[in-house]
Amino acid sequence: MSKRHVSLIGLLIMLLGAPVALVSLTDQALAFERTPQKPAIVLAAFGTTEVGALGSILNIRDRVAAAFPNHDIHLAFTSNIIRNIWHERDSDAAFKKSNPKIPQEIYSIKNALTVLASIQEEGARLVLVQSLHVADGEEYRDLESLVNALAKYDTVKPVLKPFPWIGIGEPALGLKDGQSQYLDRAVAALAPLAEKAKTAGAALVLMGHGNEHLTQKVYSRLEAALRKAYGPQIYIGTVESPPHAPEILAALKASADAPGKVFLAPLMVVAGDHAINDMAGEEDDSWASIFKAGGLTVETYLEGLGSNNSWADIYIEHLKVLAPMVEAKQAADNK
Repeated sequence: MSKRHVSLIGLLIMLLGAPVALVSLTDQALAFERTPQKPAIVLAAFGTTEVGALGSILNIRDRVAAAFPNHDIHLAFTSNIIRNIWHERDSDAAFKKSNPKIPQEIYSIKNALTVLASIQEEGARLVLVQSLHVADGEEYRDLESLVNALAKYDTVKPVLKPFPWIGIGEPALGLKDGQSQYLDRAVAALAPLAEKAKTAGAALVLMGHGNEHLTQKVYSRLEAALRKAYGPQIYIGTVESPPHAPEILAALKASADAPGKVFLAPLMVVAGDHAINDMAGEEDDSWASIFKAGGLTVETYLEGLGSNNSWADIYIEHLKVLAPMVEAKQAADNK
């Protein structure tokens, strides 16, 4: 048989076999889409540019990884400005040399949508998105809208739906004005700060982030719960909405048994820019300066809530509530 005949036969076999190959590829693709991959958890935080504050976020990540050893754990920062700063630092050799313990994932940190897209590239899988925000504010609502939109993203062929099993965990204090069980856990987690203030003979003043767009009564509810547990000289204010430092100072002055000292601490996952500058800074408009100008002695505490294991575990509790709901959807689809 001539080489020409062999080539023609080979070509004919290839052509006849092509449909079989295509069917095989299609079957593989469908199996890839529907074969459950290793589940993933995305921890979405506002983020921080402060090197010393990163430990609070990484502590939460490590505790979640220990609690969910069979899940891939990913970090996402919701702040565009913070992500851009870290991306610029990635090419700063001097910065990286002076900060050798910062994980590479921080330098290439992405927003939640980009992280989720990368996860989806590996095939359909169960995805739990956990908010690392304190309260149900603007940042959480935007994240919730993203996750809900992806969950509703339909395709003509259901098997090709990109996010068939996805859900979002609530912020630390729960939704709207908070839930009692999470407020109770927060009160217990904040016991060390209350004890530090008591030992220092000071009123405890906590600075939260707050929100200028949404009314957040959860802070006043938490304040009331803390006072019930640890005494009346506990105050919560926020950066973005009242009460601010002047209102808290006035309340302290009006209290007959108020001490002449305040213990200032952040009610934030990280002790970042707000804590370092707005709370404890040297500028005249910082909270520390306002209280000092009011005649009070001030002691500041610069550690984020994420470094507090009891607070970090609140996010694990939210994940434990979320996981069975998403797992049930996955089980139903794979019957």
